[in-house]
Amino acid sequence: MRVSIRTVILAAGASVISAARPYAAPNPMTVVVVNGPYAGTYNARADEVVCLHAKAQKSYAASFKDFEASSPRGFAEGGLNVSNPDAPGPKTGELFAAFGTKDKRSAVYDITDAPITMKITAKGADFVGTGKTKEGIQIRVTASCVDVMTM
Repeated sequence: MRVSIRTVILAAGASVISAARPYAAPNPMTVVVVNGPYAGTYNARADEVVCLHAKAQKSYAASFKDFEASSPRGFAEGGLNVSNPDAPGPKTGELFAAFGTKDKRSAVYDITDAPITMKITAKGADFVGTGKTKEGIQIRVTASCVDVMTM
């Protein structure tokens, strides 16, 4: 069963809200939209990027959501989700980027089965995923997870 980035965002958000956590190290994330009306480089606020390794669900994700998004062209959500991260071999997963206000999205880019490079580090993992939507919009998501919630 696939776990979507939105599900991971909600689960991680609920975990963060429900548990008092000590200071979390920043998890930098960058989303690059190569072409189309939202072309550009978008940096998520590193202290608001949530990284989650859900072993039972076979998922490792990094996600960002701006709960106060107020601009139709603003970067509202982004992330990646690696499917079956603990299995040997090449990794694939979902890439996601959304733009718009908290009530209305102007654009949503969602790519499934994208190749993702995953490098395990001493404190977490580094990711690079690149893919193209059905409409031909190419996006690249990079994330470095240092503070990782494990379930």
